[in-house]
Amino acid sequence: MSGMPWRQRAEPPEVTITSGRLRGAWKDSAEVAVFAGVPFAAPPVGDRRWRPPQAVESWTGVRAATKESPTAYQRAAGMDAFITMLVNGQGWSRARATMTKTLFDKAPRPKESEDCLYLTVRTPDLGADAQLPVMVWIHGGDHSDGSGSDPFYASTSLAKHGVVTVNINYRLGLFGYFAHPELSAEGGRGVSGNYGTLDQIAALEWVRDNISAFGGDPDNVTIFGESAGGESVLHMMTSPGARGLFHRAIPQSPANGGQMMHLRRPFLNYDAAEDRGLTFADALGITGTGQLDRLRSLAPDELMALVRAAPRLGDHYPVIDGEVLPESPLAAFAGGRQASVPLLIGSNADEGTLIKAALDSQSPMVEFRHQPVPGDGVQPEMAEAFGDDLEALTTLYPGLDHNAERAAVDFMGDHFFGARAYWCARHHAAAGNPTWLYLFTRVPPSPKQTAGAYHGAELPFVHGVNIPVLPLTADDKPLAAQIQAYWTSFAKTANPNGTASVSWPPFDPADPVWLELDHTIEPRTVDRVAQYEILNRRTERLVADMAELSNAAPIDLTEVRSTQR
Repeated sequence: MSGMPWRQRAEPPEVTITSGRLRGAWKDSAEVAVFAGVPFAAPPVGDRRWRPPQAVESWTGVRAATKESPTAYQRAAGMDAFITMLVNGQGWSRARATMTKTLFDKAPRPKESEDCLYLTVRTPDLGADAQLPVMVWIHGGDHSDGSGSDPFYASTSLAKHGVVTVNINYRLGLFGYFAHPELSAEGGRGVSGNYGTLDQIAALEWVRDNISAFGGDPDNVTIFGESAGGESVLHMMTSPGARGLFHRAIPQSPANGGQMMHLRRPFLNYDAAEDRGLTFADALGITGTGQLDRLRSLAPDELMALVRAAPRLGDHYPVIDGEVLPESPLAAFAGGRQASVPLLIGSNADEGTLIKAALDSQSPMVEFRHQPVPGDGVQPEMAEAFGDDLEALTTLYPGLDHNAERAAVDFMGDHFFGARAYWCARHHAAAGNPTWLYLFTRVPPSPKQTAGAYHGAELPFVHGVNIPVLPLTADDKPLAAQIQAYWTSFAKTANPNGTASVSWPPFDPADPVWLELDHTIEPRTVDRVAQYEILNRRTERLVADMAELSNAAPIDLTEVRSTQR
């Protein structure tokens, strides 16, 4: 079927995979074949709730693959604040901002279901000998929201650059990352949680076993994702179960959400994950022994009603469990224990502008909430965390010592995203791995905009999606084409320098340079090294503390809680 003119493609595209035959649809004048709603694991419902993903059951006949699947259940905490700040930050007139918010509010919500383990494949060539590079997208959303079919990602643009794209779903929040002592005891694994991460690994195994049917090369797979999806890329780089399933990695603004949560040991202000599970059961009035059977018997809507009524009860995130995730990605990169694959990584210049309000509302997963402090000084937690570096930190972020909004936003963006990306780039390159670092700096076109290069602003450029409510300008479209050229060249050759017009130098820790992605693309010396070094000195201390913690005896949470009652 390779190279067949579109006029001859009257019949829908069909492929045969390990579980059966699929019928997809042609898109864009038959330039791209799309197969949507393809199951990569059995529905994780009923007794499969909170278990590792199971194999798909085969089917007979031809299965239609033309409709996106339901999304995983969403928590949606903080999303309204994020959308409000996104719209307000564009610098639009009041009428346009109000109309856009109304459109967001009235947009149909996708169906949610526990039965969510599906993916979508887009390919420009179904030829058996095509052997195209494969790019697997892991969506963001704080490990609690989002889907692979979100409008920002639903595009054939990357496929038109000669790659096969795969957008995956995975279990989120309560259903994806719930940990509990009875779950840890079940099945003899001794651990629980990380079901969403296991879903991601299962999707990569599906790609390995099936992608050649879509013209893809299973030996040339790039994983990429943004925010929690970027953090998930780091998890794949440090999880033993994902080794060998991918060959390049692109974490975009890898988030800081669950990188320090442990299964049975509290760390910083993160509860032990199993303790969160017991607290959730308590809130449902489920105590004593046999909690797991009762929790599995409840309808998913009943469980989610509690999460939405009390959002903090929905804080279930990836867990350092010693098995799926043996350690924090930050520790793994520092010790050179991550996958030795080419890495393209970066962040946006103004990550904190839109997420500060949403994150401030969601403690305990936020280390520093920037609430007013008596005496107009820094929070005691910050003084303790940064110690002798505090004076230099407040000099680099003027106003941080009296909780100025701009200083807090800049600090949060660098602390949660920029410094983490720099940490990974520095350690990955120091270990001898090919590494490229970027900073996305394009801002909305209005002179009244306040969002800057906000968290997630690069997504329409990477995926080539022109959403009417946030349209790309005439200047934006060439930038989008260049970014897609870098990303797909990296997927094809393990080097972003292919057809893009500006050469991107590899990252060198001794002379750090990043590529600034704006209407003018230019390599520049990293100008936030001083900020990143202070922030990452604290990270070094945290990594050391985590190493010490891992050598301590696990806490028997059930026994502790029984003595507290």
